[in-house]
Amino acid sequence: MVASPAPGRLAGFLAVVLAGALVASPAAQAGEVPPAFALVGSGWGHGVGLSQWGAYGMAKEGMDATTIVSHYFSNTEVIATPDDMDIRVGVLIQVPGAQVRSEVLEAGGGAIEVTVGGTVVVGGPADVFTFTPGDGSVSVQRSLDGVITDLGSATSATVHWAGTRAPGTAAGAATLLNVTGPKGRFNTPGHRYRFGYFDMVPVSTSAGPRLNVVNSVRVHDEYLYGISEVSNSWPAAAMQAQVIAARSYALSKVKHGVRKPCACHLDDGDGPYSDQFFTGWAKASSASGNLWVDAVNATHASETTGLAVLYAGVPISAFYTSSTGGMTQASKDAWGGALPFAVSVDDHWSLIPQNTNASWTVNVPQARMAAVFGLPDVGVLGITERYTSGAVKKIRATASDGTAKELSGTAFLTRLKLKSPYVISVNGDAGVPVAVPVTASGATAPITVSMNIGPTMTPKEGSSLSFRGQVAPATAGIQVDRQMLVDGQWKTVATKTTKANGSYLFKVKKAVPAGAVYSYRVVAFQNGAAVAQSAESVITVLPKKP
Repeated sequence: MVASPAPGRLAGFLAVVLAGALVASPAAQAGEVPPAFALVGSGWGHGVGLSQWGAYGMAKEGMDATTIVSHYFSNTEVIATPDDMDIRVGVLIQVPGAQVRSEVLEAGGGAIEVTVGGTVVVGGPADVFTFTPGDGSVSVQRSLDGVITDLGSATSATVHWAGTRAPGTAAGAATLLNVTGPKGRFNTPGHRYRFGYFDMVPVSTSAGPRLNVVNSVRVHDEYLYGISEVSNSWPAAAMQAQVIAARSYALSKVKHGVRKPCACHLDDGDGPYSDQFFTGWAKASSASGNLWVDAVNATHASETTGLAVLYAGVPISAFYTSSTGGMTQASKDAWGGALPFAVSVDDHWSLIPQNTNASWTVNVPQARMAAVFGLPDVGVLGITERYTSGAVKKIRATASDGTAKELSGTAFLTRLKLKSPYVISVNGDAGVPVAVPVTASGATAPITVSMNIGPTMTPKEGSSLSFRGQVAPATAGIQVDRQMLVDGQWKTVATKTTKANGSYLFKVKKAVPAGAVYSYRVVAFQNGAAVAQSAESVITVLPKKP
């Protein structure tokens, strides 16, 4: 699942560590129950992977896109990866029908070609084509000047239009395809597509025949130009980090193959799979959309490759979230599946004044909270367990008669539809305290250090390697030791100090010998004391090809 940032006016946030055990409020101690519960929280989304507002904050501190994504996705490498294949995007999934028409984008455009079975029809902007699913088939009608013509039916239908890579017989300049569902209207914003082609694929469901409307576009540019996850006004590095994550996510879906229920690799963010938001031409044509297109182009390594996040040589499902409570969630905590690239890392950058969800408050009436827990009332409510990230793991409610029930953080979040699992306090009480103080305005933040090895975790003998990362919060002059495991002992093999943005870089000229397996980590020191260490990573030196 991916999440997009919530726009709006922006406010600051300070998450303060509250010490001590859970204490009942005076009203509860007196046998009364609170009329409501004020839940103070932070962040928006599931909290796993790339934090979009965190990327914004890191970019503002001068960090580049590769550094940003490497921080949020541990044990990975960011390298040029083939991305010139088509991806199938489910625009409308299992709908009763659909309509399309073309629109002129440039003078000389507007031609549209519809193919159903052996019938090929070329039309223009005045034509409306209607697609209706049947048992294993799709029927097509053409409407022109009030005259409706049946074009026949087949197991699928295809739509091409002028100005694309594969226009068929629809010759001409740049054209848009306007696509609507059975209740849609052509004159509303959005639902316009500049690139690729469309397949209309019937599918059998329990509700009867339905239609999948699928846009096939090239990942490299056509698909990514339409990703609408962050503002076009954001720093270039933050947008590029989003592009790299979106490309990686898309490539992972291509590798997994087409999903039969939708005849697609992924949906457009509004479908049942909650994939990333693809809005077609609306993104590039929006205000300052050229800056988003520039961000996509900046991540191209060649005409057929783009930067992607890889683990063990394979593009990852690069999850992302709008923001967190100061640390990202590990996938195993959020969803139960441990992924080596989705572990909990520092995200204090997202707790900045520009992020309107850095702090939020939800007031839940007494009756509603009692219903959530299935109790007659709730006298005391407290967080009893947290994950390392600070997200709620367990929360307990006690009724005035002494009956107590406990919910998981996930269940609590779902039942109340909270913005994120990062609940800081309940009626001013943190319960189990948030593990680490995180601020956006100068208070002490946790010191962390990341390490990313590139260009590969399996270098060939004699090739060079780089070890790069960041100490956070960004501080100049922090000592960073690169350590290698030798006979069960960690030995320092090189030392650097951080730059103003907290970054460091080690280079190894030649990886030798072939067959060697090395374990590395980096350790940060402040005033002579170790204050943070990275996760351990292992490289294997491969022999040169003869």
